[in-house]
Amino acid sequence: MTARLLLVDDHNLFRTGLRLIVQDHPGVGTIAEAGSIAEACALRLEDADLVLLDIQMPGMSGLDGLRLLRQACPRARVVLVSASVAPDAIHEARVRGADGFLPKSASAQDILEAITCALAGQPCFPPNSGNSATIPGPAVPSLTARQLDVLTLLCAGKPNKVIARDQGQSENTVRVHVAAIFAQLGVNSRSAALLAAQRLGLSTPQLHGPL
Repeated sequence: MTARLLLVDDHNLFRTGLRLIVQDHPGVGTIAEAGSIAEACALRLEDADLVLLDIQMPGMSGLDGLRLLRQACPRARVVLVSASVAPDAIHEARVRGADGFLPKSASAQDILEAITCALAGQPCFPPNSGNSATIPGPAVPSLTARQLDVLTLLCAGKPNKVIARDQGQSENTVRVHVAAIFAQLGVNSRSAALLAAQRLGLSTPQLHGPL
């Protein structure tokens, strides 16, 4: 039998991209989606086999909502998804009882391998996090050169309209880039994106100004 997955992430763009990846896994059958803990619990997917749960979401975070989600999906393995692979975040995931930890910057192959690991009943965490079953993943999000350019202008306080003009793109394309950047950094605002960029060493001298 194929597994039933539940993707929980408030970023539609990231959720769509993740779905396109996981649907290619031979062990995956149906895939449900939710944009929050409340929405996920309301689905009442008692037969879900695996939940990929974003840590940073508005309202109730993935860490805080883990217990509620386990009650709603009692048989499911739960792998937390985060833009950060900081040791304290991974440790907290373990303490809260997560079955794995997947960086948002992981490659498609890494994601598929993590799913295989989780469905096999094995914990899957990044390397050097105190577990023999590991999945690779860089500490810094994988932003494209274009996304880095948009991030620089975004953190300099430029609105989407100005970024689009400066980059020679449509505003809709810029909005897609901004959504992807937020998903990679695990943030929901421009000010949070600036802080995340500085913390990850992605900031440049141009990253300043009102947000």
